[in-house]
Amino acid sequence: MTAIPLDRSNSLEGRDRLLRSALFLVTFLQVCVTAAPFPDLSDPALLDPTGDGNLTGQVLTVLLTGTLGLFVLVKRLRLVLKAVTPILVLTFAWFAVSAIFSAHPDLAARRLVLAAFTIFQATVLLLLPQDREHFARLLAAGALIVLALCYGGVLLAPEHSIHQASDIAEPILAGDWRGFFVHKNGAGAAMVLLIFFGIFIVRSSSPILGALVIALAAVFLAFTRSKSSMILFPLALTISFVLPRLRNPVVRYAAAASIPAIIAVLTIASVEIDSAHFLAQLLPDPTFTGRDEIWQFTLDKISERPVVGFGYQAFWRTSELLSSWNYLESWGYRASDAHNGFLNLAVMTGLVGLAFALIWVFVQPLRDLNRTPAGRIDPALTTLFLQIWLFVLYLCGFESELFSGGSFTWFMTLAAIIGLRFQAKVEYAPGST
Repeated sequence: MTAIPLDRSNSLEGRDRLLRSALFLVTFLQVCVTAAPFPDLSDPALLDPTGDGNLTGQVLTVLLTGTLGLFVLVKRLRLVLKAVTPILVLTFAWFAVSAIFSAHPDLAARRLVLAAFTIFQATVLLLLPQDREHFARLLAAGALIVLALCYGGVLLAPEHSIHQASDIAEPILAGDWRGFFVHKNGAGAAMVLLIFFGIFIVRSSSPILGALVIALAAVFLAFTRSKSSMILFPLALTISFVLPRLRNPVVRYAAAASIPAIIAVLTIASVEIDSAHFLAQLLPDPTFTGRDEIWQFTLDKISERPVVGFGYQAFWRTSELLSSWNYLESWGYRASDAHNGFLNLAVMTGLVGLAFALIWVFVQPLRDLNRTPAGRIDPALTTLFLQIWLFVLYLCGFESELFSGGSFTWFMTLAAIIGLRFQAKVEYAPGST
């Protein structure tokens, strides 16, 4: 057999690396920046009922998914199938049932397909880097591009990057930075993820680049004034280092569930019991910026359709919901979501859908961590996955991130869940085939 010349082999390897890098960054930026960055929040159309979504974004999502699918077929990346587990299939099957019984089955079905595309994209994203250092460098590149766009927006187009008094929905947020994101809370969560990226970059590739990402993201996070992200960030950081060092699986489950349980008691449980006086003594804002009214509204709606819910991504801001509101009613009728990931999933897909989803989102990752042989665990990579996963579990006490279409935070959570799955099933490193 004729040997491949060394220079030709190097050329092919270089092209492969370039292709992988390009696909990674395109996927990362398409999900994070989206097809409609820097939205004008003074546009009255933002108050209109939910529609068909951004057509450009949907077309780009389909094209990107097709391109990644072609790459998978050519490279035969067998790990993709490892991401598909029985509980994930069961979860999507129930989501489909809720879509059938929804008042907007076409909308729910379309968004369910996009949710499946998102999971596929997150899976392939992990398989594109050739090794851990390549993964770290790609994350550094993506993070610095995101930061450059956010800071550039604040400097050059502050009316589209900083909340204004003219914002149609929440003028009280005037002065809070949001970058190219729709809301300061989305920007704050993204900055926390970038800090986690920076920690991984320091440990895996470049201390200088990692420190730069951490510093820039931390400053931007402070200017978003996103209280939830700033408070939950150190908790996730601490537990992510403690969790792998706990040897007893039961203790691991208890440690992982402790913060979400405490948040649930302070928030959702407080809505159902008379605890206003207690919370007023404990917290500066016992209403959690008016979220308590939305939570009560959501709980009432869940009780109306507890089994199948109102349909995946087909409840909030629908025409019938908006038309039912008057000044005597709860402003939950006009909310964009439940401001709680667990309640949001329950009102959309019922308590059954929530149960299935929690098994996949919470139980499976911990089970995978417990079953991963010690020799397979990459400390830096595992810590990154745990930091993202824990932070979003905590954040779901205040924001609707679970199965949130178009959310960069949810996309990276998917990558974390699937990354832990890969480590448990095979000797995974970025780029494994």
